[in-house]
Amino acid sequence: MDNVDILMCLKKELDLLTEQNDFLIREKDSLLLEVSNYEKRIDKLSKKYKELEKENYPIKLAILEEEHKKLQKRCEQKQLIIDKNIAFEILDYLSEFKSLTKTAEEFRCSPEELYYCIPDWDKSNDRLYGLIDYDIYKNKLEGRWGELDNLEEINNYKKRTPEDDELKLILADYSSGNFGLYQLADKYNLIIINLFRLLKEQKLINKESDANGYNDFYKEYIGEYSYNKYNINTNLKLIDMFYNNIKS
Repeated sequence: MDNVDILMCLKKELDLLTEQNDFLIREKDSLLLEVSNYEKRIDKLSKKYKELEKENYPIKLAILEEEHKKLQKRCEQKQLIIDKNIAFEILDYLSEFKSLTKTAEEFRCSPEELYYCIPDWDKSNDRLYGLIDYDIYKNKLEGRWGELDNLEEINNYKKRTPEDDELKLILADYSSGNFGLYQLADKYNLIIINLFRLLKEQKLINKESDANGYNDFYKEYIGEYSYNKYNINTNLKLIDMFYNNIKS
């Protein structure tokens, strides 16, 4: 091989090395850019995490922990029924006495869990609907929000503006702190949104969540199944519902 050929080979190798080097440089630049992007994302996520940890994270964690406790309790209650193998006996007893409370006492189990189990066992809600204390547990577990579904069907008396003497009694009972909001509404035969608007019109509250005992009210409204003490909706707009749908 003469010198020219050698030079040509060396040039080709050099060109190839140069090309490879250029490729590596481009790859390095690309990787550096990617690393930089990741660093920016990590920095952004780190700041976000600190923000969440400072503000939202404890609340979200508390909500999840509360839900976990509820589920764990239900699992324990259900396991008790399973361990005793008493489903058929429970159903027979229910058919005779028509009471969740009495049946739960007889079999030393949770009436709330029986409420959930019966439709599964029967593949129907008929037996549940026929119990004398069905409404009690329905309201307790599923809440009373459904009472507001068909406002036009509710007796007008519940939507009334009370006379002065009755109104004074309502306000006195409210101020005493001896009644829950639903207790008070039921005592005077008022729909709950009417009670809230009366309290607002008497300048005792600006919105329903200002009312004394709102948290307990919300638990009754939403039901124990969905209630979480760390996640209470304070913007139900129930007073607006009254004015928009009832008061002319």
